[in-house]
Amino acid sequence: MTPEELLTEADRCVKCGLCLPECPTYRLLAHEADSPRGRISLMQALAAGEIAPGTGIEIHLDRCLGCRSCETACPSGVRYGLLLDASRNLIAKRKPGGSGLRWLLTQMSEPKRLALISRIYRPFRRSKIARWATTLLPQRYKRLPELGRQLAGTPSLPAGLYPADQPKGRLVQLFVGCVASQVEQSLLESGLALLRKLGYAVEIPQTQCCCGAMHRHNGAVQQAERYCETNRKQTAKSRAQALITLASACELELREQQASNLPVVSISDLLLTQLDGKNPPLKPYPGRVAVHLPCSSRDDGGLALLKRIPQAEIIPLAENGVCCGAAGSYLLTQPELSKRLGKAKIEKLLASGADILITSNTGCSLQFRQLLEEAGLETRVMHPAELIHQQWPD
Repeated sequence: MTPEELLTEADRCVKCGLCLPECPTYRLLAHEADSPRGRISLMQALAAGEIAPGTGIEIHLDRCLGCRSCETACPSGVRYGLLLDASRNLIAKRKPGGSGLRWLLTQMSEPKRLALISRIYRPFRRSKIARWATTLLPQRYKRLPELGRQLAGTPSLPAGLYPADQPKGRLVQLFVGCVASQVEQSLLESGLALLRKLGYAVEIPQTQCCCGAMHRHNGAVQQAERYCETNRKQTAKSRAQALITLASACELELREQQASNLPVVSISDLLLTQLDGKNPPLKPYPGRVAVHLPCSSRDDGGLALLKRIPQAEIIPLAENGVCCGAAGSYLLTQPELSKRLGKAKIEKLLASGADILITSNTGCSLQFRQLLEEAGLETRVMHPAELIHQQWPD
């Protein structure tokens, strides 16, 4: 999006204020510059050259979660997410170097690089040097070692072809992601096992790469486009019937950027069509399960799928329309605001009495697991596919 295109789209905002109650940061801070219409005014001034990077605009744009709740409330249909990505990219062009943390995050999210960091960090994190180094970190970097405890330190599913348990001549490709490959080992294994049980051979290509969402939302649009093009080319060569996603953020990015030549299908949607009574019934789960709806999710977060589990009480988490504060890299770039939003969700979870919290977003999982650990709570955080796999008949 050029500055001129940015201005054209931004001019569709009539500043009516219907977005204000939907904006999590405005609800927390009650500051006009931290509302959607206030940020759009700053974006317009940036694109027109009336203000320059370094004059404070980054503070307010960085505080934006990118949850896009404002889009559903906007009577004019302003594409706020596009405006935010374009403005961050414009700042990156006009202010080379920018935020060191944002640059670090875009570099870390390359799958092979993240795997290497994970292998190095796991043994190092228990050392006295690591604990000493953590005390010296600036406040905004404090969550890096906290969240780093969730890194697996082991390889993700190796690339290759995994045969179906019951060959039916069906082939799908599994999108493993980058961050998920190091923090969602159980999910990857559950997803692969379920697909094979349903009679799908599963392909994980060697050339598969990051979906690009982390880069696009941090101003590195060109790098995100390179990842999209790589994924387009490798899916074009595949004979698979569909590209199956595990993380809702990856699914959204792949769909919106048309980064796949295969139909993009979430594993929850696929399972929902398959568990229709033809398969053995799932094992009962006599407990309460709360379902968190990520901002990146376009369905019900797995609610309908999980209702197929006998005896399970499946309930939506209260205030599901409010972001949990993870928002991709936000839990690292804005740790204080992120924790305030996350802790509000933990309070809703406690009030629900659920013993399992379900979410289909990797960042949300990171957020919830860390905050639950800090609170000394044992509530399990799972993806819908993990719980379905757990309840699959032996």
